[in-house]
Amino acid sequence: RTGGGGALGSKTGSGQGLSDRGLQAAADAGLEIVEEAAAAAELVAGGARTTNPQLQMRLDLLSELGKRNDIRGFVRVFVPHDLTQEDTNYFAGELEGDETRWKQLVEEVTLIADGSRVTKIVGDQMTKAEFRYFMPNQSLNIHREVVFICENGDWRAEG
Repeated sequence: RTGGGGALGSKTGSGQGLSDRGLQAAADAGLEIVEEAAAAAELVAGGARTTNPQLQMRLDLLSELGKRNDIRGFVRVFVPHDLTQEDTNYFAGELEGDETRWKQLVEEVTLIADGSRVTKIVGDQMTKAEFRYFMPNQSLNIHREVVFICENGDWRAEG
């Protein structure tokens, strides 16, 4: 055999090997597969529900408002504290005009409240809780995150 030792990334010999960028992409893809498998394993174990009763009450309220199709009521207790009334009204109007988006938001909040498809909750659950979960009704396993922040005892979605 002529040329270099044939190691990955070697520029000598008959093959080019993988570039540093190619190696990183392969490593990233492998890590993503491992993370998805770990998340799926957690899901099989029964999911995760918040341990904070006030946060659970807010999630249950949002789920109930969604089931009642009360978009304005839902938005009032969902949006971040620092959102202006004008922006709050705009968001509610957007949801009223897009039934698919509204239904998806309700499905996601409901599954977070239920906990069965939540793979992990990150944060202290006293001031911040990041829910990681699989999107409902998707052919692919799409992993999402939603963060809730507590200010003065009031839990809202992070902006």
